[in-house]
Formats: sequence, C-alpha cells, structure tokens
Amino acid sequence: MRRAVPTVLLAVLVAAVAAPVGEASASSKLIADLQLNSPDPGTPTGATLHLVWPSDGPGGKPKPEVKGVFELPAGTEINENAVPACTASDTELEVEGGAACPSGSGIGPGEISLLTGLGPPVDPVFLDDQWFHGPGQIFALITPRGLPRPILAVNRVQIQGASFVAAPSLPPGYPPGTKTVPKQSDQTIDKRVSAAGAFITTPPTCPAGGRWIAHATVTYDDGSVDRATSATRCNRP
Repeated sequence: MRRAVPTVLLAVLVAAVAAPVGEASASSKLIADLQLNSPDPGTPTGATLHLVWPSDGPGGKPKPEVKGVFELPAGTEINENAVPACTASDTELEVEGGAACPSGSGIGPGEISLLTGLGPPVDPVFLDDQWFHGPGQIFALITPRGLPRPILAVNRVQIQGASFVAAPSLPPGYPPGTKTVPKQSDQTIDKRVSAAGAFITTPPTCPAGGRWIAHATVTYDDGSVDRATSATRCNRP
C-alpha cells in the first residue's frame, strides 16, 4: 500500500460506513490454508489462500504484520510468461483502476477484513480486491466491499520462485500509535493458460502420502513469527 497513510485511514473509514455489518473469524493461532486447485501432477492449476491472523496483539487485535511468505508446494512452477504483465504505477492504478492494465493481466479476486481498533460499528471493515500480474510480482487493487471504485490502495506482492512474499504497509489505527491490521483474507488465483503455458503448474509427482504441503511464515512488528502448513490432496498413478 503506497498511498499517504492519513488518506488510507480516511478511505478505510469511509468504506466501513458502506460495508455490511458482520464479524471476522476469531482465532488463537495463525490459520493459513494455501491450496492448489488441481490434484493431478504436472497440470495447470489455480490456487486459493484462506488466512486468519491470531487475535493476540494489543486490544485483542492481530499484531501488525511486516512480512508474509507463502510457499506453494515443492515442485510447483510459476511461469510469468503465461500472463501479460501490467506495468502501471500506483498512481495510474489509483486513477484508472484495472483499465490501466493490459487485457488478460487480471488473475483473480479476493476479500479481506480489517480491524482499526475503533470497535463496532466501524470494525470489522470489509474490503474487496482484484489481483493482477506485474513484472516479478502480483498486485491487488483494494476497493470497498461490493464497489469497483475508489481504489483505496495497491498491495504489491513479490514472486520469488514458487513463493509469494508480502511486505504490507499498514495504515494507522486506534488508539494512536497503533495500526489498522488485517484479520481475515480469502484470495484466489485463477487457472490461467496461454500459448506460453500455465501461470501455475502443480508439482510433477505426488508423494507417497498423497499430499502436497504448502508453508506460510508471518513475521510481526515485534519480531515474533507464526508458521502454518496446509495440505492439498494429490492423485498418484
């Protein structure tokens, strides 16, 4: 998120006014369920991520995340040549939205809930996002729930091998000196195949246990680290 921090907070509060009333899931430990959609080895696939941060920070909010590393199962391949890359700047994306990107660069939708610390009826704040492929990265355009505009923020996530590495810049929260933090995130990367191949391809083999294992590592601003693993069932010959 690159927009000036006070502007982001104002946008979040405006989004909260229009958001449906609801509650994010509670959790005492990190839940990170990273799944491949295809169970067959060596085939094109999409992926989903269900992420719930533990409520073990000040005021019952999750601790602010400074880095998240989400590793697809060993042997998974990401082929960036399969999907056009969007090179638009954050400013261009905030003004033009997805229209600033070439056709075919969109890769999937998502939803996220945030906690400001203000409590109900502001919290939780529900937002939507739409993912695009950029050079060496994927990025999300974040909007109020159910609305295509305004673009509240651009969240860029680096591609490193078969991992996605996030370094979020969080807006301020309440009380002063704290951050607005994510509570739950549900993200989808669609299966995308072109003449250049598949954007994501499952591992070439299925291990004896019949499961591919994904890993998530989340580092917080106090230096503490949470880890989680998840399994995708795979088909053996």
